[in-house]
Amino acid sequence: MRAAGSEPVVGHSGGVERPLLAAPRFALALAALFVLVMAAIGVDVAGNTEAGPFDQAVFDVLTRRPDLAVPLTLCTHPAAMIAIMAAMVAIALRAGRPRVAALAVLGPVVAAGINTVVLKPLFDRTHEDSLAYPSGHTTTLVAILAVLVLVAAANATPGRAVATAAIALVLVAVGAGAIIGREFHYLTDTVGALFWGVAVVIVLAALIDFAAQRVGDPPSVQPPLESTSR
Repeated sequence: MRAAGSEPVVGHSGGVERPLLAAPRFALALAALFVLVMAAIGVDVAGNTEAGPFDQAVFDVLTRRPDLAVPLTLCTHPAAMIAIMAAMVAIALRAGRPRVAALAVLGPVVAAGINTVVLKPLFDRTHEDSLAYPSGHTTTLVAILAVLVLVAAANATPGRAVATAAIALVLVAVGAGAIIGREFHYLTDTVGALFWGVAVVIVLAALIDFAAQRVGDPPSVQPPLESTSR
């Protein structure tokens, strides 16, 4: 018996499109936890205009080699992230995966939008007179990578899904380290963005799955092969 929300649907290419979330209840519980962690960090740094001791220690180390940080920040450049999103949408649509295409756009846009309009003014943590928590560049990068990890988790073997998640974390660490090295943000700004970006993508994936089941699915779905052979 499948968990609620895990029923496959027919994609535009005639194949079976898997839901974005393989275990929606667990994923949403994880998203709620991540939002709480982001909020807890935000409350701790709210209103700060300077770094705390830990943030400052990391900042001092990573800003020693700005020559290395400059090229590494290319992965968080808006043009690069838009290009990646466009490629993900094109590949998803070609494969008959409209849910993935929708998440590839909505995930980064919604996460970054709410972050800019709501979270940054709410926490009012500043760095060089600019609102800094959570980091917007890190939020967008994390949301893009979270889409890839969710797709891998729903479609690949557990080993490949874990490998994808590990690679994504490395890329986030590189991007966040470069952002700190360029003196754009403190470490806590990027950590909060990590939890926020993942949480938003999970929630949007659940909403997309729910909407597809209610209004976007075909009226009938062919039973699995094992059922028809009995």
